[in-house]
Amino acid sequence: MTPTMKWLLIACGGVFGIYGLDRLYQGWIEEPKQALNSDLDRLSKEIQESKQLQFASQKAGKRLEEYAHRALPSDPVLARSLYQQWLLGLLDQYQLKSASVDASQPTAVEIKSRTKRGKRERIGYRIDYSVRGQSTLAKLSAFLDAFRRASHLQKIRSVSLNPIGNDGRLDVNLSIQVLCLDKAVEGERLSDWELTEEAAAELSPTTTLVQRNPFAKGFAKALQDLELKAITVNRQGITQAWFSTDGRGTVQKVPAGESIPNHLHEVFVAQIESDRVLVKFNDSEHWIRLGQSVGQVVAPEAQERPDGSAPEALN
Repeated sequence: MTPTMKWLLIACGGVFGIYGLDRLYQGWIEEPKQALNSDLDRLSKEIQESKQLQFASQKAGKRLEEYAHRALPSDPVLARSLYQQWLLGLLDQYQLKSASVDASQPTAVEIKSRTKRGKRERIGYRIDYSVRGQSTLAKLSAFLDAFRRASHLQKIRSVSLNPIGNDGRLDVNLSIQVLCLDKAVEGERLSDWELTEEAAAELSPTTTLVQRNPFAKGFAKALQDLELKAITVNRQGITQAWFSTDGRGTVQKVPAGESIPNHLHEVFVAQIESDRVLVKFNDSEHWIRLGQSVGQVVAPEAQERPDGSAPEALN
């Protein structure tokens, strides 16, 4: 055997040796390490999912506990009667005229059983109410604000409002749905839970809808009737603006810091001078002089010129 052949054999042996060592390293160290890392990743993911599920379960448990306290009594007949009485009382409190409340028959609410495959189990009843009445936008907004602050498991499914005449009255139709649960805490009366101060503070104000009355825009008759008749000082030294409030000549004396009585619009008297009054309407301010109506100075704001620009308010 020549020296060249010997070196070739030695080189081949070295290559095969290195390959064997690499296979041993892969089989004994690298592959078990990769499998261990994979198991660790899988376990970490399962632990994370378990924590998320546990958190969601705790959150759902608290929510179910809250629902049990807020739900109507488990007896659907009693719940139907109690809620109808409460709703009628709320309508009367906020002066909805000619109010009527009709209740549907309770409908069972079912979910999939967690213990019996293919079976469904009842958790409570759903009751629908139809409310009709007449109100002004301001009183209706106050009613809806009281409704959303109530603790019952309730929701308004639909609202229908139709103006009646020119005096600010609305024909109101509401569709309301409530829920009574078999596991309700209160068995013979409605829940008395109330919103916390933090939760109440997060509610959006109801005055925006009243101030931006969608049923009375432009040169509404109600605004034209609000005419500044006089400015006087009473015996207590309080300056008052005299406004006519309707076409029949009714006059209201309004001091600074109060609103002019009007069903359709929220018009606030901000400042009174000797010959003019500053009023606030739809987040803007306007000066009105003796003999002018509020409609003359604020109604053009709601209408655009042909070129798309809005006229300036009277200064």
